[in-house]
Amino acid sequence: MLGYTATEVMNTITPADISDPQELIARAKALSVEFATPITPGFEALVFKGRARIEDIYELTYIRKDGSRFGAVVSVTALRDAQDTIIGYLLIGTDNTARKQAEEALLKAGACRARFSTVKISRVSPLTRRVSFRSSTSAPSGCWATRPPK
Repeated sequence: MLGYTATEVMNTITPADISDPQELIARAKALSVEFATPITPGFEALVFKGRARIEDIYELTYIRKDGSRFGAVVSVTALRDAQDTIIGYLLIGTDNTARKQAEEALLKAGACRARFSTVKISRVSPLTRRVSFRSSTSAPSGCWATRPPK
């Protein structure tokens, strides 16, 4: 997903190193305000809630080895030993690209539906299932008005 081999990242980089630095700064500021305590940008901003036993799932931009970026949903859990001492963190990052594209398609479909509700349709061809519009009214750009084949 990120383009690194295991040996390139193990004991070398942290999740903060593959995250958008500006987003880490913004997250640290927001958490500092929310919890009334200074939180530094970087790894601490990623794991602060997990360390405090607060469920933490958030969106973040990851940066691949080649420099390209993608949105991720990150879930953080603090790993503890028998004495309840934190021994590490489990950060699970899931590529959020497909979900974002689906959301955009739904928003666009909703916008098209709203725009089509004001368009006067004069005829629907039974053969081509194309829509004809009255006079100067035209179909909203980027929207389709067709029926699925029977």
